[in-house]
Amino acid sequence: MAFRDVLVAVALLVTASSAFAEDEAQRRAREELEKELKELVGKAPSRVRVEFQPIDDPNFQVEEFELSVDGKVLKAPTPAAISGWMQDGPMPVGVVDVTPGRHKVSARVTYHNTASALVSEEGDHRWKVTGDVGFDVAAGIEVKVIVAPTRDATQADVGKRIKLTFPTKPVMIAKLDDGSMPEPSKLKPTPIDAGPSKEQLAVAAADAKKAAAEAALEAKRVAAEEAKRKADDAARAKQEKLEAARLAQVQAAEEKKRKLEEAKLARVAAAEEKKRKLEEAALAKAQAAEEKRRAAEEASKPAAPVAAEQPGITLEDLKALALDQAPDAGAAVAEAVVEVDAGAEVAAAPAVDAGLVATAKAEAPAAPEPEGLPWVIIGGAIAVVLAIIAIAVRRAGRVPELKD
Repeated sequence: MAFRDVLVAVALLVTASSAFAEDEAQRRAREELEKELKELVGKAPSRVRVEFQPIDDPNFQVEEFELSVDGKVLKAPTPAAISGWMQDGPMPVGVVDVTPGRHKVSARVTYHNTASALVSEEGDHRWKVTGDVGFDVAAGIEVKVIVAPTRDATQADVGKRIKLTFPTKPVMIAKLDDGSMPEPSKLKPTPIDAGPSKEQLAVAAADAKKAAAEAALEAKRVAAEEAKRKADDAARAKQEKLEAARLAQVQAAEEKKRKLEEAKLARVAAAEEKKRKLEEAALAKAQAAEEKRRAAEEASKPAAPVAAEQPGITLEDLKALALDQAPDAGAAVAEAVVEVDAGAEVAAAPAVDAGLVATAKAEAPAAPEPEGLPWVIIGGAIAVVLAIIAIAVRRAGRVPELKD
């Protein structure tokens, strides 16, 4: 047992002394020595398996990726290989054989959101994130370490929205209960790499600068198109607003004109209605006055006396009777008939207003014929009576009728 401990110590010293400077031949010799030591000691191997989980977003591209185990940089996949990873689950990075004990895995990743800054708040932003995890590895145990980024969109600072996590999972790779020697591992350890050279870094920087310039040009083009679209929308909205205002003015003028015409028609109709009412009132007033005057005349006029029997009527008596019975404005004239000769008849009718005619006849007894010229007297009397009737009809303002 002491011999084995001595051999292990020697192997560790050889490994530690040759870790800083060794060429290919030395590395091979060291690996052969470690293998022989493992076979002599009979201990199970210990390993560290590292995997990387890309961000599930095509806009997030990996520009730089560096991985190290216990401070030694591993040869990691290129950013192009990481961006082209299409399979589900994490991407294998490498496997490193380690001795039992405490170990640490560190990672440094640069992410770039290739989306436009006009489209997303995180567009054209870069995150340089780092992290590490420490763990213990026992003999016969393989520890799987997954480098997984996490995104926190609730962070106000955009630069703190991406962090690296390192979930680990130990897996037993050998049986140690019976002390049997496990089968040699078929996994080849990942060689230690010092990282990219200066030329590679310069090429990567040039590519990144070119990509940034292209992204800036694309962002300017998109911004110009967006500004042009907004200007066109603003001009279109302004034109529509002007047309709407013009249409509103035309409609308002037409509405005002229509209201003025309606008001004018209403005033004309009101004036005509007022005129009609005034005419009707005047006519009613005139009719009332005429009716009142007629009633007053009828009330004040005495009843016409019936002519008494006289032995004879002279021409002077007829004239006096005609003058006494002559009607005033609007009075009707009664019909008078005088017969002289063998029983002359004298008819006298009182005046009646509004077309009412009252006729009274009186028969005179027969009288002896007067001497002289009776026919001349009768003719003159008839002429006088006709003249009186004509004057009365003219004063009454109506057309003489047959009964007149």
